[in-house]
Amino acid sequence: MLRSPRVSTTRFSTLRLPIPALPGSRLPGLRRALLRVAVPSLLLLAVAAPGLAQTGALRGTVTDAGGEPLAGVQVTVTSPQQGSYREVLTTDGDGEFMIRFLANQAQYRYVLLFEKAGYGAFEQPIQPSATRVVRERFVMEEAAGEAAQAVAPRGDLGAVVTGTTNAAVAAFNAGLTAQKGGDLGAARAKFEEALAADPGLGPAHVALAQVLVDQKEHAAALEHAERAQELGAARAAALTVELQALRALGRREEAEAVADELEEAEDAAATARRIYNEGGEAYSAGDRETALARFLEAAELDPSLREAHHAIATLRLAQGDAEGAAAAAEKAVALGSDDLATLLVLYDAYDALGRHDDLAEIAPRLAAVDPDFGGGKLLEMAAQQWNAGDAEAAVALSRQALAVDSSLAKAWYFIGLHHAGRGENDQAREALTRFLDALPADPDAATAREMLTYLE
Repeated sequence: MLRSPRVSTTRFSTLRLPIPALPGSRLPGLRRALLRVAVPSLLLLAVAAPGLAQTGALRGTVTDAGGEPLAGVQVTVTSPQQGSYREVLTTDGDGEFMIRFLANQAQYRYVLLFEKAGYGAFEQPIQPSATRVVRERFVMEEAAGEAAQAVAPRGDLGAVVTGTTNAAVAAFNAGLTAQKGGDLGAARAKFEEALAADPGLGPAHVALAQVLVDQKEHAAALEHAERAQELGAARAAALTVELQALRALGRREEAEAVADELEEAEDAAATARRIYNEGGEAYSAGDRETALARFLEAAELDPSLREAHHAIATLRLAQGDAEGAAAAAEKAVALGSDDLATLLVLYDAYDALGRHDDLAEIAPRLAAVDPDFGGGKLLEMAAQQWNAGDAEAAVALSRQALAVDSSLAKAWYFIGLHHAGRGENDQAREALTRFLDALPADPDAATAREMLTYLE
């Protein structure tokens, strides 16, 4: 019987070896350092204006000269008195958009730039109210020639996501770009492609629902808006689209109920952000117990607040609650978190729980965003899984390592050993030969040559 050689990890001189764990913790030192930085850094961004509630808003409606609402108008909001302020919005199927202002922002003047292909762009100054919702109507005139050229998307595209399958992410983000550019047909095709790759991608359901509303397919839009809410994605945005669809379908009583629910959702989202900021202040003051309680409260009020789920995961892991950390980090990732720290928390939680299949799934995501977590780390994990007796996991990780970096010929060694142990001699010879051709002086080369002789 052919025995599977045990691989010594000390032989991997070219690989990035794990940093020794700190006493009393399973977290590698580097990742612990990252986690210590992760929450304060994230919270400093969120707590830039602690305790300030949203008190004023502008609800705008954009129409053509005949009074018909214009969907897909790009509204860029800037302030001459706040050089860094910039918001980019797009009107919905009813030609509407909304801007919310914090109490300390209402003192400034703002300029709205309206742009849409086929219409003349124009600017409109505004002065928001600090206490009420201001409603305004804006009219765009049709234009010809150079003024009618397509509008280039401006600013941040907003809800770009990662953390799901690569095909779904690429299609969703391409659809978002097309939607911002006013190409609803291309946007719809890409959102549908994203959902075919990952039906659980909530943001894609919201985006597709909005496109369907703009294309007057209200029944289909309603289905996707409801599915987005089931998945916990951007509840206020999903309710907004649902409300538009119900009104267009003439379902007035249901629309009124959704309108009330939308108002509650918007209030809950604002309250959740405030409570989340309170958690950030507690964390910065060293009171982690209070911080965790605030983050949990914020996540309950607004389940789509992915920053809260990330913070919960980080603190749970620091407490040694790997199960709770994994659950919270999974929620953050499902909501589109592309934060490296979130993926690191998820990886370490899976590691602590011994969830090797999940480790093999999350590792390539880390490799895609962390230059220190590339194919070498995957290959290192393959060696660990091989020595632990899990050949299937070792081979899966070896193939993932090759996908990240095809020069990692050591992966062919594990693949060859696995084929040999299964009696798949042709595949074993091919893999071991590829290993030896690339790494003839490797410490395991002698074992590979002996194996080839046995397989002849």
